[in-house]
Amino acid sequence: MTLQSGQRRLSVPPRVTTPPRPLTDTELTTLLRIADTLIPEAGPNPKASAAEEFQPYLHLALAARADVFDAVLTAVRALADVPDTELRGALKKMWAEDKFTFDPLSSVIAGAYFMTPQVKKLIGYPGQHRDPAGLEDAANELETGILDPVIERGPIYVSAAGE
Repeated sequence: MTLQSGQRRLSVPPRVTTPPRPLTDTELTTLLRIADTLIPEAGPNPKASAAEEFQPYLHLALAARADVFDAVLTAVRALADVPDTELRGALKKMWAEDKFTFDPLSSVIAGAYFMTPQVKKLIGYPGQHRDPAGLEDAANELETGILDPVIERGPIYVSAAGE
């Protein structure tokens, strides 16, 4: 994040919207097959690849989780030649035997699915919004004694400059 003065805030990572590298057509096709196997159509809920804007959100999820990009692609390569009829069984086996690969794969797919506006609307998720506590809420919390140990301990200020 860049501040007005041109300084960067190191506590806020830059927003990354593209994966570490583009997916090949084969990788994307396999990833969509896996997504549809993990999240099939059920009632009013679309299968993963049929959710509106799923692919852009899939790329966003891969970008957000660049730390597991290689693990996701390991799963994609392992499952690329598995026929659709055997994919569920192969995923179940991966879940049982290789959580290091399955967990990132499933979390990226589920994350992308639940980020789509269509699915958020279906589950009634309004999105993030600011909801600050009221003054009375703060007063009520203080009455519980939550800060008593801190007050009893007393001040412990230590200067970062070593004063």
